[in-house]
Amino acid sequence: MLDVRVKIDERSLKEADRILRAIPRAMPRVMRRAIKRTVDKAVTDFKERIARVVNMKKGDIGRALKKRWSSDYGSISAKYTRTGLLEFKGTTQGARGVRYRIVKGGKRGLIEHGFIARMQSGHRGVFKREREIRLPIQEKRGPSVWQIITGTAGLLRAAIDKAGNLLGKFIDDQIGVEFRRWKK
Repeated sequence: MLDVRVKIDERSLKEADRILRAIPRAMPRVMRRAIKRTVDKAVTDFKERIARVVNMKKGDIGRALKKRWSSDYGSISAKYTRTGLLEFKGTTQGARGVRYRIVKGGKRGLIEHGFIARMQSGHRGVFKREREIRLPIQEKRGPSVWQIITGTAGLLRAAIDKAGNLLGKFIDDQIGVEFRRWKK
């Protein structure tokens, strides 16, 4: 899995701890909430950046991303599992086979003699027979979200930079929240 981490400046962390020293257990709360908000915004940013490049819905991209956080840790990981071709918008079945487009503005591909089917388990996908006989069939898949993130130039770096900038802002916001709560 692809794992994204953002580092926190130690000096800023000590300054926030000094400010919040008067409020009991405030620092872990501030950090947990700030990291959670940063991870949530970073996932949204990843989904938007990937959706600009690839012909997928943001919800399908989001299901391939996993987020974790605590008071001192936050990460986003992407699955290696390749995405079924049916999850790409515009995948259609015609007389010659199945047409699909992975990259926005890119060429449409054709899987000759391919077909869209629903399995007994309820799973829908794009399939092709391995030989002339009825079975076995093989599901056709596109790239994984992990492959898209690592294969698109600048996508990962830009998302990490934005998350780093957001973390500082969210820490400041949460410090303000703690002071307003404490004054009550």
